[in-house]
Amino acid sequence: MIISNTLGIVFANAHDALLKDMTKTSSMGAVNYGGRYRLIDFALSNLSNGGVSKVGVITKSNYYSLMAHIGNGKPWDLDRKKGGINILPPYISPEAQVYKGRLEAIHGILEYLEESKEENVVICDSDVVANINIRNLLAYHKEKNADITVVTAYGKKPNGQKDMMHYDFGEDGRIISVDFSPAEDCEYSLDTMVIGRELLIDIVKAEFATQGVSLSHGIFEKGLNKYRIYGYKHQGYSAVIDSIESYFNANLDLLSKEVRNDVFNKNNPIYTNSRDDMPAKYGLKSKVKNAIIADGCIIEGTVKNSVLFRGVKVGAGAVVENCVLMHGAEIGAGAKVSNVIADNFVKISDNKEVGAQTGVVYIEKNTLIGG
Repeated sequence: MIISNTLGIVFANAHDALLKDMTKTSSMGAVNYGGRYRLIDFALSNLSNGGVSKVGVITKSNYYSLMAHIGNGKPWDLDRKKGGINILPPYISPEAQVYKGRLEAIHGILEYLEESKEENVVICDSDVVANINIRNLLAYHKEKNADITVVTAYGKKPNGQKDMMHYDFGEDGRIISVDFSPAEDCEYSLDTMVIGRELLIDIVKAEFATQGVSLSHGIFEKGLNKYRIYGYKHQGYSAVIDSIESYFNANLDLLSKEVRNDVFNKNNPIYTNSRDDMPAKYGLKSKVKNAIIADGCIIEGTVKNSVLFRGVKVGAGAVVENCVLMHGAEIGAGAKVSNVIADNFVKISDNKEVGAQTGVVYIEKNTLIGG
């Protein structure tokens, strides 16, 4: 792997409030996805595949499960004596005040940034499912002689992030205007950007000195004409996780072979902290159609159009349709479950019916439905 002259910064807790039921005890980055992954796996894998060998993960709260998942960074080739992965604490002062936004968060790690020697910084959130080619992004950034390059996608603006920017471009790809208008189809942010390390430090210090409250304000509202800011248009699949519904849809999107092949591109693999388990077992009367079934599952009933994580059990005669069932969920014999996200270790008793005609029902972890 060719090592790039780039530092990675990943926000593990950005936008936690948009999945407040799922992030009561964990961070956005630690949220399960796709049968075996965590959302932060995409940012870490994209950076690693792009040759970024030093990554700082900014935490805020509920980060125990995230730290356990990341470990020493070995799955992403970040278990290194020099560089590697660093969990950065959520404090901005000796008085241990937790940061309120990106500006304060990055101000809190200025020493880390100043001691680093890399030329550029790639800043990522943990709420985006996309296989972004960081090498191409960095090459584009250099080609344009850009100060800042943001990764964008075209389509309907995600609904949950009301403050999400979208952009208008000049002929050469330079961003000429930024706004928050509710356009149906627009070029919107994928919460990933490249910025010069020294420039980032200067902007954060200047904004903090003038009691600024937003990093985006310092970059895009004050600096749009001052800095060379470009957009890098991501062409593949992407999903911004900004609600329970978007999380549900992003999981079920994986049932499309085209989406799976794009997200899990064999040339740019998505890595995770794997756990070995026994193969899934299927009963003689089980039926499975268009589903992702992880290791350790035991299927005796019917599963359609669903994503099942490790260790899920579906009892005899049960029907699971259009569902996302996380680790250790158990569906009793004869139960009927549809349009449901069941968090870890949810148990639905025999012959219960749970679901919705429209929308999606979320069931908190360790919940028992029925007796």
